[in-house]
Amino acid sequence: MPKLFQDKVRFGLIGTGNAAKIHAKALSKIENAKLVAVVGRNFQKALAFSNEFQCDISSSVDELLARKDIDAICITTPSGTHADIGIKAAKAGKHVVVEKPIDVTLEKADALIKACEKQNVKLAVISQRRYSGGVQQIRRAIKSNKLGKIGFGGMQVRWYRSQEYYDSAQWRGTWELDGGGALINQSIHYVDLLQYLVGPVEEVFGYCKTMAHKIEVEDLVVGSLKFKNGAIGLVESTTAAYPGFFSRVDVYGDNGSAALVNDEAELIITKGENILEKKDMGDKKNSTSGPEISYVLHEKQLRNFVDSILKGVELDVKGEDGRNALAIVEGLYTSCKEKKVIKIDLI
Repeated sequence: MPKLFQDKVRFGLIGTGNAAKIHAKALSKIENAKLVAVVGRNFQKALAFSNEFQCDISSSVDELLARKDIDAICITTPSGTHADIGIKAAKAGKHVVVEKPIDVTLEKADALIKACEKQNVKLAVISQRRYSGGVQQIRRAIKSNKLGKIGFGGMQVRWYRSQEYYDSAQWRGTWELDGGGALINQSIHYVDLLQYLVGPVEEVFGYCKTMAHKIEVEDLVVGSLKFKNGAIGLVESTTAAYPGFFSRVDVYGDNGSAALVNDEAELIITKGENILEKKDMGDKKNSTSGPEISYVLHEKQLRNFVDSILKGVELDVKGEDGRNALAIVEGLYTSCKEKKVIKIDLI
């Protein structure tokens, strides 16, 4: 692992889109982190970005990775490029943060994990919704057995994206670089929350449909899940629910139930005790009808990443977590195509 000779982790940022700005804003709030340089495909866009966030511009990914004043890299490029860039970063001795999803195939995800292990650098996959107050409240209720034995975990993401959203970048809505549609791009966060709250998924079965957009991937998915602990569950994901409604996660136990709506704990009810102290995610921006979100939860995850480098604390979300969320998504896509139950390959 690279040795740090300062009390800050110095970051390079690859990509200049919406996600990159969220990372830059989050890093600006972390006292022992500094954004040093950015690189993007469009120089004028990168120049505007560097002016806004007061950082250098690199002319290429290789140039940025060669800098000695950069310790870690945030990758916010199209999903299908994440592993390739992350592997180059690891070989350059940089710690790696990858926006969700970790990549679009398990083969590439596994290659990235192995490269980071070989180079002894940190790898984190952005799963910022784990940090919302509501999610943490429900997780505490589950961990303390207040809900009893969990028998069901389900998620609904009833959002909307316009055709203009998909047309805004050539990679959006493609198998090659987006890896799919509503499920992998928007709803993988909630797939991750199901494994975070309920546990590993063993089997899936699903149906996919392209309903309201001119794209090669799905904008509607429904699926069923079987968890390793015996619980069962449901997935509903769409970007065709005009004008955009809500996200929801439900967990039922034999002693109580919990519901998370738009990242807020709306309901935690147990036999003999109701535990409802409504908590929100720290900012009212959400993703129901567009890609705009707050940087607040990214800040919490990036702060953990920085502390893992400087202080040796454990990473909250490792590469394996992002890889296993992708495995569930890939399993559902395979089930939709082959019309059969798919066993999930977890690590």
